[in-house]
Amino acid sequence: MKPNGIAFSSVPHGISGLDRSAEHTWALFCDWCAATDRPSLLAAPSTLAEFLADHPASVATQRRRVAAVNAAHRARGMTEPGRSVSIRLALAEHRRERLAEIRGSAASIIDSIPSTGWPYGLFGRRDALILTLVSAGLTYREISVLRRGDVEVAGLDLVVSGLYRVTPNMLGSRGESGPVTVYRRWAQIQSMLDRFASISVLREFLDPDRSPPTSAFSVVTAQQAGEPLVVRIDRWGYTPWMPEPLTAQSLSAVTRAHLTGRPAAHRPRVLWTENDTDGDVLYDEEPRHSSVVLDNAYYEHGIQARRNAHIRLADLDDRFDDINDRVDELLHSLVDILDKHNEPEGDDG
Repeated sequence: MKPNGIAFSSVPHGISGLDRSAEHTWALFCDWCAATDRPSLLAAPSTLAEFLADHPASVATQRRRVAAVNAAHRARGMTEPGRSVSIRLALAEHRRERLAEIRGSAASIIDSIPSTGWPYGLFGRRDALILTLVSAGLTYREISVLRRGDVEVAGLDLVVSGLYRVTPNMLGSRGESGPVTVYRRWAQIQSMLDRFASISVLREFLDPDRSPPTSAFSVVTAQQAGEPLVVRIDRWGYTPWMPEPLTAQSLSAVTRAHLTGRPAAHRPRVLWTENDTDGDVLYDEEPRHSSVVLDNAYYEHGIQARRNAHIRLADLDDRFDDINDRVDELLHSLVDILDKHNEPEGDDG
């Protein structure tokens, strides 16, 4: 029996690599879990939160306890419960206050961000998801490394990386600004980009007069699950062929712009006409539909054509090398002929 009245189990907890202080904390945590009939491995974030509440201490001490529990889970290759938003906010008063300020205005801002129209809806759907994740307590660094496969829908909540549960009451949001609705809007865009690498298709999809799609989004494949969740978009509305995530600095700038009421003004796509000799440009405010009608499989046909061209031209370098070799042979033959022609004639006697 220890002086503070807590009895420690004599059963070894089997975690190697912990220092003496961390071993003491881990033993305390395991015994508390056993007494409250909760698993210590894998411990839920709520279990760790209750443990900290039952053992009041200074913020520095609580941080060391969280680090010890995280280290024990990390040594076993398990998810660290101390990485959850609720635990981190409990140990960071300044960040908790800042997050409360963001949440106070996030829902109304998300409601005002356009989700239709070109290119406003494209940027709006992405930025709304950024604000939702920031309001849930994720850092810019954590958002920048999120992949499409890291997000799951659980009823009205989003579960991110298996650690963060984003609920509607975090933002005081419901319906159109709820986390699931915001996420699915952006997932629709990414699903469209998976199938059609075309600005015109996206523009038609975001047309406010267009009827709502019959399906939310297609199933994300294993390869697509590894792609960035929040990607870079250039001013023309294009995303890179190989999706590139927004950096933490860019995420911070986007968030700050919306919170201060100065979001970027995304103009419609600029079109150059044949008569633009003086550098003037024409903003195509109204959708213009071509008289050419493409079937639904035009994108797949284009990919197949590029694949066939790649196969047919695969030996093009070898052909050019063969031509160069033949040119060299002809040049050598020509030099030999010229040398023989220029040889001096021998003396006759």
